[in-house]
Amino acid sequence: MTDNLVRHDDGGNGRRYPSVQCPPLLTLGATRLAEPVATPEPYRPDQLSHTESARLVQAKADAEEALTAYHSRLKTAGDQMVDAWHQAKLGLHRLEVLLAERELGAAAHQDRTVRREHATDGVEDRRHRPGWQRPLFVWTVILLSAVYDTVFLAESFRDALDSGGSVEYWVAFLPGLGIFMALTLAGYWLGEPLFRHRARAERRRWRRQLGWRILLRRVFVMWRPEDEERQPGELPWPSWVLPVSFAALVVGVLAVWAWLRGSHLLDSDLQWPLVGLLVLLSVSAIAFKAGAHNPAADRAKRVGLRRRDVTRRYDRLKATSERQLAKHEKAWQELHLAVEDAVTGVWRHMTDAWTEIAEGRARHGLTGMVAPGFVTSADADASARALFAGLTGPSLRLETLRVTQDLLDRHRPEMLSAEQTALTEQLNAQLDAATVDPWPDPTDGGPATGRH
Repeated sequence: MTDNLVRHDDGGNGRRYPSVQCPPLLTLGATRLAEPVATPEPYRPDQLSHTESARLVQAKADAEEALTAYHSRLKTAGDQMVDAWHQAKLGLHRLEVLLAERELGAAAHQDRTVRREHATDGVEDRRHRPGWQRPLFVWTVILLSAVYDTVFLAESFRDALDSGGSVEYWVAFLPGLGIFMALTLAGYWLGEPLFRHRARAERRRWRRQLGWRILLRRVFVMWRPEDEERQPGELPWPSWVLPVSFAALVVGVLAVWAWLRGSHLLDSDLQWPLVGLLVLLSVSAIAFKAGAHNPAADRAKRVGLRRRDVTRRYDRLKATSERQLAKHEKAWQELHLAVEDAVTGVWRHMTDAWTEIAEGRARHGLTGMVAPGFVTSADADASARALFAGLTGPSLRLETLRVTQDLLDRHRPEMLSAEQTALTEQLNAQLDAATVDPWPDPTDGGPATGRH
């Protein structure tokens, strides 16, 4: 039976149509914009998830890209450090040359030898040169004497040439150069045997009696009554023949020209006084030069100048080397700071990545609530640096930092400082030994240089 043509079915669900099951929900799967379908599962603290690995890979790319910004500074600082290193090595090489030449010890030993040889001179030290025998004063006196002789005899020269032109007037003054040379050479030639005779006479411990008969006999009969032997190291024998003959010739020629010049004077009484005056001036100039000849003083001065020059050279090279070492140390520190800045800038990206990983683990707790320990090893290689123990990220391609760090290790300032200290100690030891032990000096002369 039906009511109002409506069929009732007690087994129905109260709807006009039978129930149909709903289809399953469709998703896009695991994407970067959606959570993964799989349910996260706990993992060990020494493992990395896909998300953490992706974060570290991105940090690696950012770190390697950041290193390129430091290339210019690292190259500039490296070039400056290498240049400073070579300059410092050059300064040390100069000290090595000075040490190999043994000039410092030789000069000190020679100076000590001179002082020892003249230690018994007493108040009349043969190294002493009076102020009026200074080379400048001696040359001035000889030059003035030559000028006076030239001016005085110029008229006689012009009369001898029998000319009065302007050219001949000035030509008459040219013999002044010859007079200057003659006076200088006569004084020098007389000074050598005079000094040798005086030095030999000073070393004699005994002197024989000398009377007028013995004096006349030695002058006119036999100059050297007994044979003499020259001891090793003594000065050469004095030779008087050539110096005395040449000095007598110079004085005689000047006296003749003075007599010719005096013959033109109206007052003949002044002729011989003028000759005597000119001869006296010439003899005085020659004697002045001969008396100033002192090889002992010249040698002492030469030795003192040599030691002073070598000592100044040593001090100058040492000071220069110290400045170059200080410059290299500053350049090395500048490069070291540049490397540290580059490592800090590169590692900052990795540090940020590890910080985000640690914060993410603290939120989801899938690795536990206890974080891995920190790595405390001081590794200079930034590419292999790690933050947490047991967790390693991707290796960074930081060849520039490795090369620069190797450059720093091979050019440490301590190496140059140790080398300079060793050279300085050897030079000081050489100088100290020269004042005590025998020191061979191939440049030191024997008797020919005035040693006695």
